[in-house]
This record gives sequence, structure tokens and C-alpha cells, in this order.
Amino acid sequence: MTQKSTFLVGFGLHAGSHGDDPDWRGFWSGLIGRLDGAAEFLTLEDRFADPGRDGLDAILLANWLAPRSRDIGIIAGAPLNVLEPFHVSTAIATLDYVSGGRAGLLAQRLDQQRSLDAGRAIGALKGFPAVDPPSLDRDALAAAEVVRRLWDSWEDDAVIRDVVSQRYVDGEKLHYIDFQGADFRVLGPSITPRPPQGQPLVATSWTAEADLALARAADVVFVPAASDLAGIVAKLEGDGPGTGPKVIADLHVKPDVADVADLIAAAKTSETQGAHGVRLILTDPHRQIAPVVDALVPALRAAGLVAQPSGGDLRSRFGLPAARNRYAAAA
Repeated sequence: MTQKSTFLVGFGLHAGSHGDDPDWRGFWSGLIGRLDGAAEFLTLEDRFADPGRDGLDAILLANWLAPRSRDIGIIAGAPLNVLEPFHVSTAIATLDYVSGGRAGLLAQRLDQQRSLDAGRAIGALKGFPAVDPPSLDRDALAAAEVVRRLWDSWEDDAVIRDVVSQRYVDGEKLHYIDFQGADFRVLGPSITPRPPQGQPLVATSWTAEADLALARAADVVFVPAASDLAGIVAKLEGDGPGTGPKVIADLHVKPDVADVADLIAAAKTSETQGAHGVRLILTDPHRQIAPVVDALVPALRAAGLVAQPSGGDLRSRFGLPAARNRYAAAA
């Protein structure tokens, strides 16, 4: 069943946000404790091969944070052009289990320079795409498709755990995905059972200059708040009105709480144009977290701009339908 989404508020950070703080465990456990209950979701961007900003692996960090939180959804970033989609799929599925259905994937398509930097960091490996934009676009889209197919490669009732017969799974309910892309092939099935949400939420960031394909394939798209939201929604629609991804406006947190509240009010006014919420980008969480959690969020709630987090799995918070298994339907 789909839970009707309200106007959502989330936070955006990157996995290196602890900066030079040697006590990264203390920083992140304290941060998730402050954010939990203050918003519906948190995105963790992976900054691999970003000079000066490279930090912790976002998906591993998300799996560490999940059991230290109670309610907030965690959307973990993965630079799809340099990571094996098979491993991304199993790691996000694990995050969905650890969080009790609060997991999502932030599908990151690296730009040309980041791809070059990543190639130098990892070395020449087969299966990496060329660094021209069309190749990177095609590769990211293919990787996202593989991740989704692998989540469906186990049917919901594939796990048996029959002690008497000593059978763990029903082999007929595991499916090969047999994906062949331009640069790689994945046979499957996954080594992790289907996640609690079936399909954890897939999000991506998009600007007007970027390719539309990955954004159209996502469940949620983050766009700059200053964008023409109505125009973006129209571009992202697939088979007609209401068929495109949910659009969330990005706002960089400013020192003046009133200014941010005004921007959020403007974004919510644009809800009729397709905005489903805002993501507050925290560029300096060491200094921003206290005013945001202690002043901004209560002010937004008092003004009726946002509500308390609704709880439940992450798909339902965004108003997404229950995920059907493509292979079970075909069986």
C-alpha cells in the first residue's frame, strides 16, 4: 500500500563531513543522534577520488549509522562508474535489512575529471567506461539497472530455512538477471535475499545540463531550488503526468534561519508544480547542526511548513507504491 507523502525535509552531507576530526566515530554517532527524528531522510554522498574531500565509503558508513538510528531514512551514495554494481546491490540490500526498510541508493554519475582521478587511484581495470560524457552516462544507467534487477533476483519467499530437509532456499525462486552492457556483464542472482522494501529507493542529483536518462530511471531526483521546477517535472515525466520521479529541491543552509524558512516556504508553494520536499545541504555540519536542529526545524514546524517525520519504510514516505518483483511476475 502506498502512503501519501507529505512535504518532506531531509539533510544532505558527504561521507567526509567529519573533516580532520580524528574521532570520526564520535562525530557521526553524535550527528545521527541529532538528525534522527528531525527529518525524513539523510543523503550521504560518496566523494571517492575527489581531491581534498575523499573520506569514508558512504555505503559502509550508512551501514554503521543505521543501527545507531531509529527513524531517519539513509540514502547512501555510490559512484556507479567505478564500483561494481553487484557489490552496490548487496550492500544497499544489507543496509535495508540493518535499517528495517529505511535504505536508499544515491546513484552518482561521476564527471569526466573525477573519473580520470578515480582511474589513477584504482589503476587500469577491465569494465571501466571511457571518460567521455556519453560513455559515463550509459555506464551509470546500466549499473543502476543491474542493481535493481539483482534486488529482484530473489523472490520474497525464496528463503525456506527448513531444518528437517536442510534446505535454506528454494532454487526455483532465484533468478539469473543475465545483463549484458557495453562494458560489463552480470549473470546473478544476488548473494543477498530480496531487501525488506523489495526495491530500496533510488535517488540521483540532476541539473538541466545533465543527461535525462538516469534521472528518469530514479525514484527521486534532487534539483537546485532555484530551478524551474515545473519545467523539470515536465522533462522527467515518462508516460504522462504523475509518472516521473519525485522532485526534491536542494537548499544550501544559510546562517539566517529566517532566510532559509522563506526559501522553504517558496519551495512548498511550488509543490503544485511538482516539488515534493527540500533537502537541506549542510556544508559545515560542525557549525550548522545546532542551529538547524534546535532553531530551523522547530521554526518550520511551528510555521506549518513541515511535519514530524511520518515513520514507516522509506518508499512509503515518498509516496512510492510497493515494489513488484519483475521475475516473480514473469514466472
